Amino acid sequence: MPQLRSATRCESRSPFRGWAVFAFALVSALAFEGCGTTVETGAQDDRHEDQRLPAQVVEGGYFEYTEKGKVVQSLEAARLERWEQKTSGSEPELDPLWQVDEGFTLYIGGTKSQHTARLSAVRGTYDDQKGRLEAWEEVVLVNEAGDMLLTEHLIWSHDSDLVRTQRPVEIRTAQGVLRGRGLNADSHFERYEILAPTGSFELGMTNNGSATEDLE
Repeated sequence: MPQLRSATRCESRSPFRGWAVFAFALVSALAFEGCGTTVETGAQDDRHEDQRLPAQVVEGGYFEYTEKGKVVQSLEAARLERWEQKTSGSEPELDPLWQVDEGFTLYIGGTKSQHTARLSAVRGTYDDQKGRLEAWEEVVLVNEAGDMLLTEHLIWSHDSDLVRTQRPVEIRTAQGVLRGRGLNADSHFERYEILAPTGSFELGMTNNGSATEDLE
C-alpha cells in the first residue's frame, strides 16, 4: 500500500461545530413551538445536510506516495477535499477518497521531476490507500515514449497495474493517430489495446504529405 510522504496547506474542519449550531437551532425551535408556533424540524435537518463542509481541504497540494522508501507516484492538485463518513462506531471516520477538482496531475512512477508517465484531468477521485484514481473531463495520459491518450473518463490503478476506460479514445504517437472506443493498458501506459478501433489510422507526415489506413 503506498504511504503518504508529504502534503501542503491542509485545513481540517471539526464536524462538531456544525452539530453545535444545529443543537442551538433545535432548542430555539422547541421554545417557539411552546408559544404556539409550528416549526418543521425535518426541513432544518435537510438544510443542515446541504450546508455541511468537508472535514479536510487542501489547496495547491502536492503529495508523494512511497513503497519501501521509493516514490511510486505523486499527485499535484489545485484543490482536494475529504469528507467524513458514518461508521458503526461513535466517531465518524474520514472517507479514504479525496475529491479532486479544478485540475490535477498524477505523476506515475516517481516524482514531479522524474517519472515514467503523467496523467492529468479537470476533476476526479483519488483513493490514497489503494492507489486508485478515477478521472473525468479532458483526461490526458502521456507515457515515457511520448504516446498520448485523450479521453473523457479513465480509471487508473497502481495496485492492479491497470488503466481502463469504456469511452471514446484517441492515441497520438510518432507514427500517427489511432481512434476507437474502450481501452485497456498497464498503469505506466507502456502497453495498451483499443477495444473497438474505429475510423482510420492517420499515419505520420511524409515527404509526399499524410497517409491513412482504413481500419474498417
